[in-house]
Amino acid sequence: MLFKMSEFDWFSRIAGMNYYYRYYPIEYFYESLNKNGITQLELWTCTQHFDINQFTYQDTKRFLKKQKKYGLKTICVTPEQSNPKPYNLAAKDELLQKKAISYFENTIRVASELESPYISMNSGWNFYNENIDEAFKRSMSNMSYLAHFAKKFDVAIVFEALQPEESNIVNSLSDLQRYIQGMGSDNVFINIDFGAMSRANETIDDYYRIFPNSIRHCHFVDGNPTGHLSWGEGTRDVLEDISRLHDNGYAGNLTFEFAQSRYFAHPFDVDKRAIDFLKKTLN
Repeated sequence: MLFKMSEFDWFSRIAGMNYYYRYYPIEYFYESLNKNGITQLELWTCTQHFDINQFTYQDTKRFLKKQKKYGLKTICVTPEQSNPKPYNLAAKDELLQKKAISYFENTIRVASELESPYISMNSGWNFYNENIDEAFKRSMSNMSYLAHFAKKFDVAIVFEALQPEESNIVNSLSDLQRYIQGMGSDNVFINIDFGAMSRANETIDDYYRIFPNSIRHCHFVDGNPTGHLSWGEGTRDVLEDISRLHDNGYAGNLTFEFAQSRYFAHPFDVDKRAIDFLKKTLN
């Protein structure tokens, strides 16, 4: 290693995510993060934890008060946006587009009220039998509008690629580059999702080569090489990952976006095992 691990201060950057806490109340999620020493969170807006739709959303003051009770800060809000969820940025039907845009506008308002600097978004998804370029254009146009809208609330968008079974619109760095350049917005940044990055056979250095000044967020997961696994369950070299993030000057958070259904029963233990593995490997 060319640097001291303490220089990166990886543990203070960890953010928990409630995706795999879905079968527990959100306060259990807060309590679990607090017990595991995690002080930051990425809020996935599932209905049972934080209800938000195209018309309204729950009282953010109440949630902010609870978070502060447990010493937590929201660093990113991630809305539901994948098939078969109803809010698709690349929707073909005009009414469905308006519905999605209203939902994402409310997500931006929520992020602002929860004092979160970012919302995490993706391209949305396309129909398999349509012209992919048309879906790409719809998504890009709607994202451009939302980036402008978010700026009014001092919220920025961090944008991630998806894997092909999720969407065919943006799967690789070349897709990301064409999308970001086509938008021309200064309020959309890059979220490195380790799963999508691995699926495209790309690396952290590849991302920094294309986007040297735009990477603000990271979905920090293990994999074989994909799978959004908890750390210690896959084959990624976390020492190398941290080294590459450090050497490229990454200053953002590291979100535990573990996405296996087997994690749903005991999410606290999943986080604890991941932290124990990282401490043993990195300290």
